[in-house]
Amino acid sequence: MNVSLPEAQEQFVRAQVNAGRYRTASEVVRDGLRMLEEAEHRRLVEKWIYEDLSVEEMALLPEELKHRTRAYFQGLVDEAIEDVRAGRVVDGPSALARMREDLRARPE
Repeated sequence: MNVSLPEAQEQFVRAQVNAGRYRTASEVVRDGLRMLEEAEHRRLVEKWIYEDLSVEEMALLPEELKHRTRAYFQGLVDEAIEDVRAGRVVDGPSALARMREDLRARPE
């Protein structure tokens, strides 16, 4: 695969290699693509959490990342259930009243 870059990006790649951060231009491009892929995965996970994903979008997420995300939220649910069972819960109005008191008690 050949890829052409604008002159400014070519200069950036050369500067990264010349500075010793990477051994080759290919390493620079691979690392940039890895970062882009990670950003896309973060975007998709965020969308999954707040909205939902289409079947096509879900297929773009690595299975291991889907598993870790599900496990994280299952852990939160399990912890919340345990808190309820142990009586470590506060109703909304009481929690707000306590937060207001804490805010008033703070030094200015």
